[in-house]
Amino acid sequence: MLVIAPYAVSVPVVLMVAERLEAATAAGLVALALAPGSFLAPGLVSAAGGRRADMAGALLLGTVIISFVLVVTRPAASTLALTAAQAFVVASLAASALPQVRDRILAPLRWAGYLAGLVVILLAIAGGPPIDAVTVIVALAATLVTLVVAGAIAITLRRDVFSAVAAAGTRDPIVAVALAWATGGSGATAVPIVSAAILGIVAAALMLRPR
Repeated sequence: MLVIAPYAVSVPVVLMVAERLEAATAAGLVALALAPGSFLAPGLVSAAGGRRADMAGALLLGTVIISFVLVVTRPAASTLALTAAQAFVVASLAASALPQVRDRILAPLRWAGYLAGLVVILLAIAGGPPIDAVTVIVALAATLVTLVVAGAIAITLRRDVFSAVAAAGTRDPIVAVALAWATGGSGATAVPIVSAAILGIVAAALMLRPR
């Protein structure tokens, strides 16, 4: 429920709203709705003093699976999704076959991933997508919907709210940027970029707050 409910609520609403928006904004909004949870969620939970980073990791994996299913069923993004799946399978097999090598290069790979994510965001910004009041409102509303639904389900099921919101209630803006760019061009990255800014501000506030 923690993984499925945010998608079950947000995706149908987003698909209906997207029909009323300009094409690039609509593509960015749909890409954001279909993206998995933020890949930084487990690390954020730990850095912010949370106690259930393991739960965040498990929920994040669930969102990755659901996101893949949703994306691969959309013809415009199926090639991108299948390519990503192939890369994931190859990497997983290599990691399982060579655990000692995997453990040694895990930290460098993690930092390489952070750098790659930053490059994706910077390239998207360099593309000059139009960001206006509508873009900000759409990104903020999409972000709040998934956060609220995940939080409400976590409270109802008596699960750790912080972990649930961080993993199941967020959408990874870097993946969303890639999806938006692939389906709607550079102009479609505006909504994911604004979402990245929103999540970045919230994450920074959580990590810097007094404990």
